[in-house]
Amino acid sequence: MNYSSLKYLLLGVMGLWVAACQSPKLGPELTVLEPDFGPAETLVTIEGQHLANIQSITFSGQSINFNSAYNADHALLFRIPTDVPLGPHEVVITTPNGEVKTDFRVTHEPPEVFEIFPESGAPGDVVTLRGAHFFSPVEVYFHDSVEAEILVETEDSLLVRVPEGIERGYVQVKADGGAAFSPQRFFTVSSILINDFDGNGLRSETHKWIFVGSVDQTAQNAVHQSDPEPVSGNFLKISGSDDLGINWIGGAQNHFGFPGDEFETFGIQTAANNTLLELDVHNNGRDQTHLILILQEKDGSPNDFAYQIPVDWDGWKRVSVPLNRFKDLNDVIIDPAKVRVVKMHLIDEAQSGGKLEVNVDNLQFIELL
Repeated sequence: MNYSSLKYLLLGVMGLWVAACQSPKLGPELTVLEPDFGPAETLVTIEGQHLANIQSITFSGQSINFNSAYNADHALLFRIPTDVPLGPHEVVITTPNGEVKTDFRVTHEPPEVFEIFPESGAPGDVVTLRGAHFFSPVEVYFHDSVEAEILVETEDSLLVRVPEGIERGYVQVKADGGAAFSPQRFFTVSSILINDFDGNGLRSETHKWIFVGSVDQTAQNAVHQSDPEPVSGNFLKISGSDDLGINWIGGAQNHFGFPGDEFETFGIQTAANNTLLELDVHNNGRDQTHLILILQEKDGSPNDFAYQIPVDWDGWKRVSVPLNRFKDLNDVIIDPAKVRVVKMHLIDEAQSGGKLEVNVDNLQFIELL
């Protein structure tokens, strides 16, 4: 190669070097911001191009600290500091070659749902959601799609009305910090009220209840409003002693034995494992009381189908017994579609010889749909 050729080659290389030095510097670009909302200390991932050598990050003009060790040309990791105010912010990322803008919403902690009580209800019933971080704006959805009316709202509990058009599924709470689901599924139910002893229900005429055995009550004096304090309104009292020495004291049964006044079935349409007999029970301090619940069929078995409960707690308690626990002496489960009679009897299981007592309210069948 002669001198002239070498000179032109060197000039060409220098020209390329100068052109490279004078090429435009590309500004930062964002393709991913994950997440785009969250509370303080949320780890945020930014992906894009030309993100090297970030000079500053601001939230609505407020500079935040970030670790440059987590800054590459195509990515950036940083945490939301604790001093950034709640609410929406314009985020500006600045490099030596320009800036790029995006949005981020600083929120409270995400909601948590610990419990829904009760776990079943009919449309229109009120249920309680217990949890944490229920910060406004709050919305509640049954089965993740049907919005419910919120009646009372606090940071750790919500009272909501069960909406129409649902059957079975989880309950979702959406709040300022995100969304959370209930730990258990909620069951939609249909109730068949037997008697609340306030004059309501399919079998509401209390004076037609029959009282048998050695109980203290009759159809005229069985309904009370005090001693103990009622759940609400009236309740049925059954008390007595085992005067016959056979452990059985007696009790009450609805509409049975009146000629021409035998009711049809209750119209239960669900299967035995999806049907409950539910009642509020109080023993008024007689903690050796055992209550036997008895069902009878119409046009079916002549036998009693029974389930026994030791009433050994304090105060009122809601008892729910699946009908698949009601069996006769042959271990046959009752047919819910044929149920027409409900009995409540006391037994002195411990042979105490003393007076035993139960108080009953809100007696009903619950169908789990």
